[in-house]
Amino acid sequence: MTNLFPLVAFDVIEDAEADDALTRWGHWLGPCDRPFGRQSFGLFVAGELVSVAVSASTVNAVCGGWPRMKVVELARQASRERGSPFTRVCVRLWRELAPKCWATYWPVEAVVSYANKTRHLGDIYRFDGWTKVADVPSGVAGGGWNRGKRYDAKSVWVFELAKKAETRCESAVGIAV
Repeated sequence: MTNLFPLVAFDVIEDAEADDALTRWGHWLGPCDRPFGRQSFGLFVAGELVSVAVSASTVNAVCGGWPRMKVVELARQASRERGSPFTRVCVRLWRELAPKCWATYWPVEAVVSYANKTRHLGDIYRFDGWTKVADVPSGVAGGGWNRGKRYDAKSVWVFELAKKAETRCESAVGIAV
């Protein structure tokens, strides 16, 4: 019998589907509500969504020493089950594929993400070859759309890409096995 569906797939998904998963799975930041560039990805196993990753432009003009127009941020990542091995797979696939898709906004030279220091140490990034470039103390956001919002201490992680992302994202970015 031939199965027409892949066992595993990673592809672009609707932002609403990612936000729904982030909410159902209890991501501590909830849906990604940034009022600027965003793209969402889903990891499916046997046809079921098991992990999501959300790309967004950075809140600050500079992140981890990189100007906004040269990076894309992994703004949200969550898996259906806490401690899921699919989290690591999703982060790696996002790192490899999301910059190519983000090139519709601008070419990407590095990817960035934050680790809330009270929730995790950033090992998911360290194990994937990212570099911790800064520690940010807790405080209050100073301006713009998130003025007055409190935030916890966090570390900033960067993965520098070998070359600029290609300028197109195929409609099916997915990897199927």
